[in-house]
Amino acid sequence: METKNNAGERPMHRLNLNLLYPLDAILHAPTLTEAGRRVLLSQSAMSHALRRLRDHFGDDLVAHSGGEQHLTPLGMALRTEVRRVMREVEGTFNYALDFDPLAARQTITVAAPEAIEQMLMGPVLRGLSTDAPGLAVSMVPVDMADPERSLDEGADLLLLPEEAAIDRLETLAILNDHASCMVWDGHPELGSGYEISEEQYLAARHVVTRGEATSLLAVDERGNRLLKARQIGVRTTSQATLPAIVIGSDLVATGSVWLFQFYASIMPLRVIGAPFPTKQTMFVAQWASHRRRDPMLAWFVKRIKEQADRSLVQTIP
Repeated sequence: METKNNAGERPMHRLNLNLLYPLDAILHAPTLTEAGRRVLLSQSAMSHALRRLRDHFGDDLVAHSGGEQHLTPLGMALRTEVRRVMREVEGTFNYALDFDPLAARQTITVAAPEAIEQMLMGPVLRGLSTDAPGLAVSMVPVDMADPERSLDEGADLLLLPEEAAIDRLETLAILNDHASCMVWDGHPELGSGYEISEEQYLAARHVVTRGEATSLLAVDERGNRLLKARQIGVRTTSQATLPAIVIGSDLVATGSVWLFQFYASIMPLRVIGAPFPTKQTMFVAQWASHRRRDPMLAWFVKRIKEQADRSLVQTIP
């Protein structure tokens, strides 16, 4: 004798699982209007959902008598079961993987400007030797003209100015920076002062990094004019070589106040205010939205943010 399939044996493809939300609301709310309010659906949308649910279960689920709503026996039986399923569904979609940094054996690729790599990432990477010895990190230059390209080439994380950020990515503010100048502590023309006039700036010899991206730090039209009018005495391949070149010379370097103050804290260098108005530049961390719940990436970004907060120094106004 053939028996009729019960609701639990019906093919799942016959029912849109999004109907779980209105079903749960219908079985617990006193009216259909209130059920719709709880799941942010209109009266007509809830009526349509109820018709589909009744068709699926072959039962009215709810009935009205004397101006009140009553659940049918099947509706009453479903209340507990549907609520249990809802908890499991929410638990599944809120599931988070565990990440044990001491046991992790993973690789992360970070695209960042050189100044950020030196000042911020150095301490973070050194700390991994004890905190996450199996986590391998690959640092690559960020393509400021086309940050998307860095992602296409395999970067998991971008560190870049907010102005260059990609709208569709997850974003976290890391630190503020602005332009400043750096000179040897025994500079022959500037003495022990912490300022340089526009005239002194234009008369000085400057050292710049080859391919220097001045857009990393925001300056106004006057600042751009002075940067273009500088007398370039030395072009170097890396910002990391600036201290060795500036020490003992009359050269002036222009760049990140954050990085320059780090250099000045460990070498005979002095940070002085730029002779033009500067604007704060926010640097952000960005990563793909589909990795929002990646525990390794979340842990690593948190480490970067914590290091940025610890390393912030008093900047020159």
